Amino acid sequence: MATELIKGYSHKFVSPRCMIKIDLRKAYNSVEWPFLQTVLEELGFPHSVVKWIMTCVCSVSYSVMVNGFPAKPFSAKKGLRQGDPMSPFLFALCMEYLSRCLKEMNGNPNFNFHPRCEKLGITHMMFADDLLLFSRADSTSIQLLLQAFQKFSCASGLVANLSTSEVYFGGISDSDKDQLQTVLGMSRSSLPFRYLGVPLSSKKLIIAQCRPLVERVTARIDCWTSRQLSYAGRLQLIKSVLFGIQAYWAQIFILSKKILREIETKFKVFLWTGKNTYAKKAPFSWHHMTLPKVCGGWNITSLGDWNKVSMCKILWDLAHKSDNMWVKWVHTYYFNNRNIWTATIPKKCSWVLKKILTCRDIIDDIGGWSSIMKNGKMSIAKLYARIQPRAPKVGWKRIICNNQATTKSIFITWLAFLDKLATKDRIVKWNASCDPICFFCQNTCESVSHLFFYCPYSKTIWEQILKLLDVKKAVQPFHIEQQWIVKNCRKSSSKGRVYSMCFAEAIYRIWLQRNSLMFTGDCKPSETVFHDIIYHVVVRCK
Repeated sequence: MATELIKGYSHKFVSPRCMIKIDLRKAYNSVEWPFLQTVLEELGFPHSVVKWIMTCVCSVSYSVMVNGFPAKPFSAKKGLRQGDPMSPFLFALCMEYLSRCLKEMNGNPNFNFHPRCEKLGITHMMFADDLLLFSRADSTSIQLLLQAFQKFSCASGLVANLSTSEVYFGGISDSDKDQLQTVLGMSRSSLPFRYLGVPLSSKKLIIAQCRPLVERVTARIDCWTSRQLSYAGRLQLIKSVLFGIQAYWAQIFILSKKILREIETKFKVFLWTGKNTYAKKAPFSWHHMTLPKVCGGWNITSLGDWNKVSMCKILWDLAHKSDNMWVKWVHTYYFNNRNIWTATIPKKCSWVLKKILTCRDIIDDIGGWSSIMKNGKMSIAKLYARIQPRAPKVGWKRIICNNQATTKSIFITWLAFLDKLATKDRIVKWNASCDPICFFCQNTCESVSHLFFYCPYSKTIWEQILKLLDVKKAVQPFHIEQQWIVKNCRKSSSKGRVYSMCFAEAIYRIWLQRNSLMFTGDCKPSETVFHDIIYHVVVRCK
């Protein structure tokens, strides 16, 4: 909604308008306790609940370190504890008093609303301590805003930090801007600016404005480069932490394809190298990694598709959430209560809203909202699955999907199935001077089939596993063993699950010993490796 209201500030011939971005000075530390208690009582909280809350709030004390030793604690007189899960709710209740102070101006005939705000009586927007005030750019309206805020400040103890607060003007001369700026006592700025951690602009985001997002991803990867993480560890960090960094932006803006490709490149390089700089060619395209596990991928969310789905979620809100303030505003000023699905896209709306409305085509292509509904609401997961490209399923999907072995073991097994492990038969194709002989037996060329099943070292391990599982069969080539384990994994019995776990753990442990022998010249005896495999399987079973 803020994106829509700032549209026109850069134009010359527009009606006078003013927006004040207020930064509250030490917001949580400045809340007066008597004010908080009065607010709770006036809002109708039971006396016992108010007493409990105030007991928790007033029990805080501080101690100063003097020469390395804490001095005698002293009690606080105001403020909310940082990090207390109750503090954000209490602070929001305190800010409710400001909302009511500003709402009183709706009936004041001397107050002139900001353009496109009068019908809904909008005077401010806030999220916690991030506050935006709106009015017409005239001295009377601005002074009324300040009076309402000062009334709130005197009662609550929350005051504006004038050195970091900013004011934005549109539709008035420079001399009028200087005069109003003097009244406010804060610096004048221009669009775009950052609000709630993202750039606020009514135009298309340029690459430079999205650069902080890429820098945040890079900075987080830099924290992990020295930790020697496994493939599985990096994969989990990408799917949770790194994806979460961009998810907030993706739910607000249509991000440019260049930025999304750059972020996905960072993901890819970190997954395969553990660093943030490109060092070698990736074994797979990133598109392959975003495929479902049953199709041979790892179900990593595609950033481009996720961005589209997020915009469709906002479109759903526009079409169905009539109680939302932004939805009311859009329908009031752009559609005039017309059907949002059949109405033409307004020419005066912001670039973001235009892109959101173009997502109507995506919903039409999948057959409407009914195909992605769950419990009466739109399901983002269903929509994402519908717009994902189709891919054939792999025959060994059960070994990867239904396996309770460690994730790093499953990842190495997945690489072995796709013949992407750096075995010597593959290295020879890149570097002809590489010795192709197996490290273990020093007799045969190293390949996936030989390394994991034909080599005497590996064969001994498999024979012990098969004997323990009471399976009477000989150790066979890799592709035959793969077919055998796939066939036995189809069973829902616990024995079938143990087969798949032993298979993945054995592949991983043998690969570890091969690399240990390659880089350190030493490896564990096959008997020890067998016991390691059984130990990890038993632990995972428990």
